Amino acid sequence: MPNPSPTAAETFASILWCLTQAVVTRTAFGLSQPLINLIVTRIRDAKQAFARLAARIEAGTYAPRRRASTPPRPPAVQKPRPPPNPLARKFGWLLPLVPGAVVFGGQIETLLRDPGMAELLAAAPVSLRRPIRSLCWMLRVDPPGILARPKNPRPPRPPRDKPPRPKREPLQPYYPPTPPEAPAWMHGMPRLTRWPKGISSPRRRPPKTA
Repeated sequence: MPNPSPTAAETFASILWCLTQAVVTRTAFGLSQPLINLIVTRIRDAKQAFARLAARIEAGTYAPRRRASTPPRPPAVQKPRPPPNPLARKFGWLLPLVPGAVVFGGQIETLLRDPGMAELLAAAPVSLRRPIRSLCWMLRVDPPGILARPKNPRPPRPPRDKPPRPKREPLQPYYPPTPPEAPAWMHGMPRLTRWPKGISSPRRRPPKTA
């Protein structure tokens, strides 16, 4: 009787076990033991989280979490945020440390296209987003679109109430209009459009005095 083919969850666990062994053997190639422990812990957490969710999905006991309707806690009660993990800064950060991990990245990429894996992701995309994306990030693998982070559209900005611009007063002419009592020959003279050179214009600011 032929052996049944492994499930997507079993294949996933086998890939991560081999990846862990590849990381552990890097002790002889210059990786420090504390750094290896951090990497192994990251892989182990993703492996255990995926195994728990896959078992609940296959047993039919998985139920997606509902958002709590309670208001957020006041700032005084909230816990301080932990410091950022130094391992998650660069896309594909594990490959320079463990060059052989590129093989497991290709296996993960192939497994994500498997129909059995696609069913698991479709059953719990929100819960599986964190462990799968964590592995894809360290192995430089593009996660499937179903695990994309939801985009929070920003609310439109309210229109700004711009105050009306003040009306500019018309500039005074260079010369005042000819008064009516002036001689007749002055009324027919053309008006100057430019101020004569050497004479300061009344529209210019007076020079500053020391």
